[in-house]
Amino acid sequence: MFEATLRYNSNSDKHPVGTSLEYLDSVLVPARMLAANAKALPSNLQNYADDAGVSYYIDPSLTDFRVGDDFRDDSGSVRRWHWEYAEQVDPLLEELLTKQENLDASQLPDSHVETLTKASVAFQEGFVVTQLEEEVGKYDSLSDPDSYRPTAVIPWYHKIRTPSDIEVNDTILTAARDAASLPLKPCLFITKDILRSSTHLDELLSLLSEHNIEQCFIWVENLDKHETGQHDYEHIARFVSDLADAGVSPHFYYGDYFATLLSHLGLDGTIYGSMYGEEDAERREQRGGGGVITRYYLDEVSDFVKIPAVVDVQQRVGAEMCECDVCERQFDSWQDLAALENDDDENIQTPMKKHHLRIRWRQIRQVESESLTDSLDRLESDYQEYVMPFSRSNQVADSKSLNYLPCWQNALEAIVSE
Repeated sequence: MFEATLRYNSNSDKHPVGTSLEYLDSVLVPARMLAANAKALPSNLQNYADDAGVSYYIDPSLTDFRVGDDFRDDSGSVRRWHWEYAEQVDPLLEELLTKQENLDASQLPDSHVETLTKASVAFQEGFVVTQLEEEVGKYDSLSDPDSYRPTAVIPWYHKIRTPSDIEVNDTILTAARDAASLPLKPCLFITKDILRSSTHLDELLSLLSEHNIEQCFIWVENLDKHETGQHDYEHIARFVSDLADAGVSPHFYYGDYFATLLSHLGLDGTIYGSMYGEEDAERREQRGGGGVITRYYLDEVSDFVKIPAVVDVQQRVGAEMCECDVCERQFDSWQDLAALENDDDENIQTPMKKHHLRIRWRQIRQVESESLTDSLDRLESDYQEYVMPFSRSNQVADSKSLNYLPCWQNALEAIVSE
């Protein structure tokens, strides 16, 4: 079954996630967030497992320190969530963050890389269960603690741009294998340039084979649907197919609807945020304080669209209001959605997040149940129906188009015809 995984990045996701468990298979929680919410978040994860069988992974967070200063405040101090994580992992991490600006695995002695990798594995395998045991220990004992451990361990991952970066990941995987009792599910964090090199892709396959890896995450940096061409999508599809043929179960670390379509070629899951979270890059600078623009996930174009544009496009098409339980409860028409846009952030963002989770789940299960031909036929039909209304709407930015839809279709058709 194709695994639908939510990137649980913010405490503001608690309500949307807690009321959408039937639309999720698993969640990915950043280690820094877990360390900073050491009582509440483990309890939430326990409830997700007990109530709906939703499992979890922990992003190791060590990668956050490789470049930039996003993890530091204006004074240069490490931000609270990251520092509390460092305190939980190992004194070496605290020492390095105090003495140097960044933490690049390729610039550290192998002994440091091994120490931090093993400490990160220990955190992932034990932190949640330890917190739960401490909490119930006041009154009772935790039954079946293994059921509250993560599905797999994600070792510290180092961005792969050159063959030397593959060697760094080899060192990390060796240390992680020595330390882990749970299965490993490493993340291959790669650039589009790496995907264009068959030699480098063969080296990645060899890396996984040498460490007997049976499952992995794939993070292709900057995989923005509006800026990625057909050839890059072909490279991605071919790599997914090659991984599946090699007996490795691949899972996208960031993925949009194209990831869902790749289930036909062997992709076994994808991760996405409650709002956005379909692609990303390493953060180099401190984030601004501005809020996130609320957008509506429009099923037919598989993208987040500004609410005025959604209303205008859907009225031009003559589309019925979305029938998910969230929209059905909140809106009688697209104009009702437009009226909600002026509400405060919490009132508008919560239903938009819940709507998105339901639509992504529906898309995943629909694609899972049909042939590739049927999926591509629907994709082409949606494109033909929406391309003109979308391009004619004065609410849609001139820089936005639906060109990614035929791009996806052509890329998949090219690969399956090889």
